[in-house]
Amino acid sequence: MTQTLTGKPFKPSAFKAYFHLESFLFLLPLLTIIAGWEAALRLQMISPTILPSPLNVIRTLALNITDIAFLTLAFQSLTILTLGLIAAFLLAVPLAIGTGLKRHLDSAFTPLIMIFGALPDLALLPIIIYWFGASASSALLMAVIVAFFPIFFMVREGVESIPADQFHAVEIYSTRRHHLFTKLIFPATFPNMLAGLRLSYEFLWEVILATEIIAQISGIGFFIDASVKGGALNEAFAALFLIGIIAIIVDRALFQRLENKIRRWRE
Repeated sequence: MTQTLTGKPFKPSAFKAYFHLESFLFLLPLLTIIAGWEAALRLQMISPTILPSPLNVIRTLALNITDIAFLTLAFQSLTILTLGLIAAFLLAVPLAIGTGLKRHLDSAFTPLIMIFGALPDLALLPIIIYWFGASASSALLMAVIVAFFPIFFMVREGVESIPADQFHAVEIYSTRRHHLFTKLIFPATFPNMLAGLRLSYEFLWEVILATEIIAQISGIGFFIDASVKGGALNEAFAALFLIGIIAIIVDRALFQRLENKIRRWRE
């Protein structure tokens, strides 16, 4: 059995319990923030007309969580985000692999992609809305644009970091061209693909909400905007809490789980 630094045997079950606990450590600072928030209101350091009580927000969320209309708005936003992420992945990965493998493609495309990637995302929003109207199509296109760049640059970096001798080894031991991708490129760049998807996912919530608010598109962002304008801050913050819960669930259940599998495989 493997020994730890303390000389005690390493137990896989203990590792799993440790990791499981570590996954929820973010709750400690979160609960501290909520407690400080509530304390500031009770001490009248902050006016409840500006910032609602977190306890009231949680209560409002609990009441609305069974409301089909409320959940439908959140699902609409999540659906656009997911479709945009998938479309961006399908566009970015082939181009990133091509530019990572071929120097002339890299010289031709990467500078242009860097120029467009440097543009502020929200600065493009009025133009996208003007072209495609205030519809879900505009939100989807914005999601694709925003998600494309992190995925592209992460995957391109992963391809360029593959040692040249590994390419030679595949060419020597395999006569099939597609093995270069299935046996080397895809496995070697999978961590980069995952990192690009995770970064894009985090950025996309901001963009989707901003698009729904500015373009007045049906979704959880539109709900938040309407609630604030109507003075219903509890509902607005309840929607924000729901977005945070969804984001954490997806991150922990999907991205972190895949990253942990990659980490254990490498170890």
